[in-house]
Amino acid sequence: MAVEAEQSLVLKCPTCGASIAISPEDLVITCSFCGETMEAGGKKIPDHKMLPSQERSAIQANIQDFLRKNKIKEGASIEEVKASYIPWWLVPFSSQTHYYGVQNGTVTRQKTETYRDSEGKTRTRTVSYSVPVYKPEEGDFARSGRENVIARKHTVFYGFDKFASTIFLENIEAFDFQKVKQHDAEFINAEVDAHEAQQDAYGRVENQNRSIAASKVSKLVRCDSKVTLQYPTYVHAPLWTARYKFQGKVYKVSAAGDSGKVVKGEVPLTLGRRLLNLIIGLSIMVVGGIIAQIGFQSGQVVDQEGWYIAMIIGLVFMGISFMCTSTAFRMQLEKSDRIKKPPKKKAQAAPAEATAPQPEA
Repeated sequence: MAVEAEQSLVLKCPTCGASIAISPEDLVITCSFCGETMEAGGKKIPDHKMLPSQERSAIQANIQDFLRKNKIKEGASIEEVKASYIPWWLVPFSSQTHYYGVQNGTVTRQKTETYRDSEGKTRTRTVSYSVPVYKPEEGDFARSGRENVIARKHTVFYGFDKFASTIFLENIEAFDFQKVKQHDAEFINAEVDAHEAQQDAYGRVENQNRSIAASKVSKLVRCDSKVTLQYPTYVHAPLWTARYKFQGKVYKVSAAGDSGKVVKGEVPLTLGRRLLNLIIGLSIMVVGGIIAQIGFQSGQVVDQEGWYIAMIIGLVFMGISFMCTSTAFRMQLEKSDRIKKPPKKKAQAAPAEATAPQPEA
């Protein structure tokens, strides 16, 4: 019991007075009773935002549609659907970069050389040749934008990697606790505070600027960036996770709350589908071998070009057959829906944010 007490702390919400159980790693906490968001010391987080979510019914319908597309339409029952609001920091930045480097090039030179012609007479001719040259190169460019920093150090949600790569945080809106409460969702607290998020964003921007500068020259010698960061915005984004049962086994699916689309899902392969893939794979392999053999024989008798074409076709058939036969020995696959970027909401005028102190480079 003493160990459990050390691993769990209790914070009193300054707004509703509820007791909130937190872990020692939690640096920004959201009250599950009223939605107030604060630092571990009790200081409220300003300008809390959220990415709105589709309704639970829409999420379930998309999951069922995903199962139907993957031929899991009969005998599958969704056992659980749950929303988790994962925290992010959105760090606005602007940067000015000056770079120095070396640009490789060539110049054409000409020289006169002597040679003997077919009659043995000595003659001269002018020959062009290329000489490598190196010249210094420098330039400037400016960038501005926003870095999205996940506010968790240990994120183990199924499908989170795909969710993070397809999330569209441009469409955030003011936080509305009632919209979260109606989904019976849970808040995931942040393990990264605003200052640490700025440091992370600072390093990312510098690395991106260095990569851009390196692409402009053959060899980058020096890259100096002045990066200005604003105070980040704290955002909760919804990730839905579900479990469904099929033929006595339980499988996982995750869906992005903003689009409602499945970002990752386990698709079981029935015995019939695996046998079908094995038969198709072996059949394609046999056909590919026959085509390759015909091409080899025709190449010996007729022309070499026919042999090359037949061999290429045979190799393609071999590759397709390998994909089918390898699937035949797998129990399940992981698939996702195609996610299109939703239309960007019109930006509303907002008060200027104070510039935060610069992190140490």
